[in-house]
Order: sequence, then C-alpha cells, then structure tokens
Amino acid sequence: MKADLSLTDSQLGMLALTFGIFHAAMAVPIGRLADTRFSRKSVLTACLGIWSAATAVCGVATNFVQLLIARLGVGGATAGYAPTAFSLVSDKFPIHKRSFAIAICMSGMTIGMILSMVAGGALAEAVGWRMTFILVGVPGILLVPLLMYTIQAPERGHADGIEEANEMGFSASMKYLMATPSFIFVVLGGAIKAVAFNGIIQWIPSFYIRKFDLTVGEVGMALGPILGVCMLSSILLSSFIADKMGQKDLRWHPWIISITLLLNFPFIYFAFAVDSYYLSLVCYAGATLMGTAMMGINNSMIQNAVPVQVRGTATAIKTAMLGLFGWGIGGAIVGVLSDSFGAQGSAEGLQTALIYVSLGLPIACVAFFLSSRSYAKDCEKAKQASVA
Repeated sequence: MKADLSLTDSQLGMLALTFGIFHAAMAVPIGRLADTRFSRKSVLTACLGIWSAATAVCGVATNFVQLLIARLGVGGATAGYAPTAFSLVSDKFPIHKRSFAIAICMSGMTIGMILSMVAGGALAEAVGWRMTFILVGVPGILLVPLLMYTIQAPERGHADGIEEANEMGFSASMKYLMATPSFIFVVLGGAIKAVAFNGIIQWIPSFYIRKFDLTVGEVGMALGPILGVCMLSSILLSSFIADKMGQKDLRWHPWIISITLLLNFPFIYFAFAVDSYYLSLVCYAGATLMGTAMMGINNSMIQNAVPVQVRGTATAIKTAMLGLFGWGIGGAIVGVLSDSFGAQGSAEGLQTALIYVSLGLPIACVAFFLSSRSYAKDCEKAKQASVA
C-alpha cells in the first residue's frame, strides 16, 4: 500500500492520527446513546455495519485523501464498540465476574488482530492489499442481521441488583466522573500506555521488515502466533486472577495492572535493541504477555467505579483517549520520529522511535498504582449513586 500510493512514513502516521482524532470525537456522542433510552443493541449493530463497509471502501482508494476519508469511517464507527458492548456485558455479570467476562468479549478483538497479522499478510501477498481490505470488510456486513436478531440485551443495572437506574444528564455525568479519582487515573494511565503500546503495535511489522529483511507474509506468520498465544492467554488469565483476588481486596485490580506494566518495559526495550531476530521475538512475546494483561481489568475497573447510568459515557471517554493517544498520536509520533532519526524508510530511525515511545510504559504504571488509593471507595459510591 505504501509503495502503490507513494506514501511516506509521516503520511502513514497521519492516517493513524486522523483515525484517532475521529475515533475520539465520535466516542462520547455514541457513549451517551448507550446511557439513554436508545437500544444499545441497535447502536452496536449500526456501528458494526458502518465500520465494516468503510473497511471495504479502503480497498478502492486511489490516493491518500480517499484512503484518509475511508479510515475516518472506520475510526468513527469503531468508537461505538466499547461503550455499548462493555455496558451490555456489565449488566449481565456481577463485579466479581466482570473482568473475566469483559476479557472474553475482548478476545474477539484479539483474535481479529491475530488474523490481521497472519491472514492479512498472506492475503496481501496473494491477492493484493486492495482485495484484502474488501475481504476483511464484507464479513462484518454479513454479521449485522445476526447481531441484531440474536442478542438479547439485559436491563440496565441487572447484574448489580438494581431494578431501575435513575437517568443522569450529560453535565451531571461529567461532574461525577471528574470527581472520581480512580476513573481519572485509569483513563490517564490508559492514555499514556496507549501511546506506547498502540504505537508499537502499528509499526512493529514495518520494524521487522526493515531490520531483518522479511516479507509481509513472513512477519505475519511470525507475529501472529506470538499475539495469538500471548495476548489471549494473558488477557484471560490476568482477568480471571483479578476477579479472584478482587473478592478479597478490590485494589488488586489496579495493582495487577501496575505490576505487569512495570515488567513490560524491559521486555519491549530489548525486543527493539537486540540484533538477533529470534531473541527479539522472544522479548516481544514477553512484552505482549505483560502489555495485554490489563485489557480486561482496566475496562472492568471503569464499569465498577461509576454508576450504572454513566457506564457508556465513562467507557466512551476512555475510548476517546485511547483513540486519540493510542491509534492517533502514538502511531503519528512513531512515524514522525522515524523520519527524524533516520533516512526515509530506514530501520535505524524506526528502531530509535519505538524505543523512545516505549518510555511511556513505566509512567503509565504509576498512574494505575495511584488509582488504587480510591478505587474500592469509588466502587461503593457508584453503587449508591446508581439508585440515588
């Protein structure tokens, strides 16, 4: 795609930035729909149809601007997934099972990422990048009627024993969220971590292609199994442990995140610093284990620490920050730094950029640790506010 459309690293970074900005801009409006009388199932179904169609449209783009517009459609619609899906899951499962339930929900996203690495690379080599986008987008369109007519949405507050949750206006919702310390620290920590981790995810295939002279298919076949084993096992196992430990002390939720983020940094640093391809893959596997452990836990923390009627909005704010800082700024920073530290398309410039960006991981660790100071108290306050 880079060669066909004559794109620079900076332009690829700008694609990520505009995706993130529009993703962030649409998250809160869609999240508010999930907190009102609108059907969350209908909102989720509409988002699925739009982002799938926009993905397919990427395959017919003939220049940078057309590709950018199509990516805006993908970014805007995918912003509605987390606020609606996690709100539905949280109303189905109680707090001591919620992290694992959300982790199972997120495993679908993980499997999609794995397939994009393995099948995406193979498809791109076999049928070209244009047909790959089309083949990836069409199945989502076909899933729309299945989602619409098979999913039964639970009543708001069902899993928390709340028969009827009071509605809360947007200004009141924002005031409540800004007065919830654990929510602020979780969103802040997630945003910082997203700059590093998501920026790395977007650029690591290019890093391996440039440094070790691999093809797209070879990179996909190498990284796909790593992501498959490490991400799925890490997300599910860490969330299961968090639910068990959380029954004794809810602070184990942010503590587990802090510990794994701290351990993540040395793994990711050496993945880029070493000159051995196989040792780099081993280090990246360790980094993936540590870096994805938080994915189910931090999303359940947001659901637990806010009232039932604010869950969609709270998750939307987190989603907006993830889109802006992770898929947007993170990817853009890596692209710009790569062009600054080395020649256009060089492995050295990209390597240096990725190492600099990874410094955000230990900083995020501190933010999540600070959230533990008020998390249990915020969870209790949220339950009371749901029926107040």
